[in-house]
Amino acid sequence: MKDILNKALQSSWMIVKLVVPFAVGIDILNYLGVIDKVSFLFEPITEILGLPAGVALALAAGFFFNLYAGIAVAASLGLNGFEWTIVGTFLAICHSIPLEVAVLKKVGFPVIPHSIIRLIAGLLGGILAASIISPDLVQITNEVVVSQKSETFWTMIITSIKNSIYLTAKIILLVTVLIFLFELLRNWKPVEKYLDKHTYLSSLLVGGLLGVTYGAGILLKDMKSVDPKHKMYLLTFLMLAHGLIEETLLFGLFHADLLAIFGIRLGIAIIGVLLIYIYSTLQISKKVNPSSKFSH
Repeated sequence: MKDILNKALQSSWMIVKLVVPFAVGIDILNYLGVIDKVSFLFEPITEILGLPAGVALALAAGFFFNLYAGIAVAASLGLNGFEWTIVGTFLAICHSIPLEVAVLKKVGFPVIPHSIIRLIAGLLGGILAASIISPDLVQITNEVVVSQKSETFWTMIITSIKNSIYLTAKIILLVTVLIFLFELLRNWKPVEKYLDKHTYLSSLLVGGLLGVTYGAGILLKDMKSVDPKHKMYLLTFLMLAHGLIEETLLFGLFHADLLAIFGIRLGIAIIGVLLIYIYSTLQISKKVNPSSKFSH
């Protein structure tokens, strides 16, 4: 129980360090009109996804820093449920790239393909989300809006800090409950015994449900016991569909369509694994049956 509590506290502190500064920072930029002046730079990306130009800052924060940073920035923009579903799908697929690239590089996944695949998959996921979401979500505006126009700068700062703390508390509560439930499940004797027998499933369970970064230690350890033929399948799936439970539920705080985010991520991950399988099969087939074009 002590170990579970430590993990929950570590995650909570990380969330506080990311959400509050990013949320307050984006409110200051909003107040000063900076976002309006630079948003045109990001219009190509946001136009593809059908989002306001300012949302690109949230996508960039999530891509380069962390999912929580992306959420903190997006929460300052007053998005509706439709927009949050698109943002959620993109960020759930394509976040924390520098950190997760470092983790997956250690277990054998190449850096550049990782970054490119995640970005393309994120854009495709966002486009697909926009095409299947119910129009009713357009009418549901985010209730956890951090930024609000205030009469004075300091009033805005105080309001921003209060609302960012409220947002942080909701995220911490959700993440902490999930960590406790997950750790209790993983330490349950029947489950623990099964995972000890099939070690690679620990990586799939931890990474698939709570994320690559959270399960980095288990992932690095378990990869040594994975059949090299299956290693790329497992890494591809985790790359595209890690944190399926935690990350999907986070966007439920903002009225996003959870089924759409979950289904799109899972579908893209499965298709990715199938493409790797087909490519591997064709390569093996070529080696076994080389071209007989010049044979008599």
